[in-house]
Amino acid sequence: MDEREELIQQLKAELQWVKYRTRMLDIIEEKLLKMRKMAEIAIEENLSSDETQAINSEIKDLEEQVKALDSESRRIEDGKILE
Repeated sequence: MDEREELIQQLKAELQWVKYRTRMLDIIEEKLLKMRKMAEIAIEENLSSDETQAINSEIKDLEEQVKALDSESRRIEDGKILE
């Protein structure tokens, strides 16, 4: 494989990773918006202690999902994507 072909393959891999990362960021954004909406409900509504704990628990779960999605969709050291 010559230098030009290697560059093309590298750019194709980069494009694939960018598309993958963009999809993951879209999912992360949805989860963050859900977390925000839940937090706003918790602030605006007169919730019981159990309801507040349930919302906090769900927000923590979403937070862990966001962290996991972010972590697994980042590039690893050798430039390959985590799948």
